[in-house]
Amino acid sequence: MPTTIFIDNEGNLSGLADDTIDKLTSLGQKLVERVSNIEFDHEHQCWVATDLEGEVIAINPIRSEVIDLERRYLNKCIENTFALAVRS
Repeated sequence: MPTTIFIDNEGNLSGLADDTIDKLTSLGQKLVERVSNIEFDHEHQCWVATDLEGEVIAINPIRSEVIDLERRYLNKCIENTFALAVRS
């Protein structure tokens, strides 16, 4: 999945941390915060992604599928937040 970077009205960038974000050093300091967790559920034999409040984002027996679903979910959350901020 390609990296999505959102830019607000003040020029701040937001996106999921990956190698693309790491290459943007010339734009200033980064603030990186964990917003989710992926762990293996031994009882159900699957990978589970949750947000920091414990709400399930994705479940799948294949970790890469959970990562993809997690990225889609989090990108949509960031996009919605920026859409609201830009309209304000």
